[in-house]
Amino acid sequence: MSASRTGFVTVARVGEIPEGGVKIVRIEDQELAIFHVDGAYHAIEDVCTHDGGPLAEGTLEGRVIECPRHGARFDVTTGAVLSPPAVAPVPRYDVSVSGEQIQVAWPTSAKEPAAMAPIRAGTRAATSAPTTPTASTASAPGPPSAAAATVPGPSQQELAVRSALETVMDPEIGLSVIDLGLIREVAVGPDKTIVRMLLTTPFCPYAPQMIADVKSATQSVLPQECEVEVLPDPGVPS
Repeated sequence: MSASRTGFVTVARVGEIPEGGVKIVRIEDQELAIFHVDGAYHAIEDVCTHDGGPLAEGTLEGRVIECPRHGARFDVTTGAVLSPPAVAPVPRYDVSVSGEQIQVAWPTSAKEPAAMAPIRAGTRAATSAPTTPTASTASAPGPPSAAAATVPGPSQQELAVRSALETVMDPEIGLSVIDLGLIREVAVGPDKTIVRMLLTTPFCPYAPQMIADVKSATQSVLPQECEVEVLPDPGVPS
């Protein structure tokens, strides 16, 4: 068995990833998402721990990335899971900046240093144009980036509500509202719970029953007033 060590692989150049942007790269057989958030760079695996979906294609708000498939949310600075249906954190990797090079700490064989390969669309940001990733060799590590503040995860009450909502099924599709990613937010107040959800199709004929089932399931674990807000589907023109 080959000895292992941790080396640094260059994944981008300073200025290549705009603030609030992300670059997707591949090191060996693993895809990583490199985020530029709050003036620092952070690397996590580009895989949602709920169903394996590509996280970097989701919506980034501050330090929080939302999976485009079912709405699981993660802190890109720590990998911590912030919202179900995911329950496990995303693996993260240390990042350093050496001169103009952004580098990721990567376990490598003592005989074969890791190399980065180009992958699909490069950097992405709301206010910048995409660029193409370029492969380069590892160089000496620089100082590690500063740690970001911790983003609080879901409360035990929210987790309990989401667990109960796994029993609420879409009768047309046969999957739960959790598996379909229809539950976008559970806001638990001192005397009222608000559940914000999408519907699978506009003018869903099962909407009244599904809303009633969501309310009933929520109140089965939190016996207080429950309001269900139906959100507009962003994929359907208004």
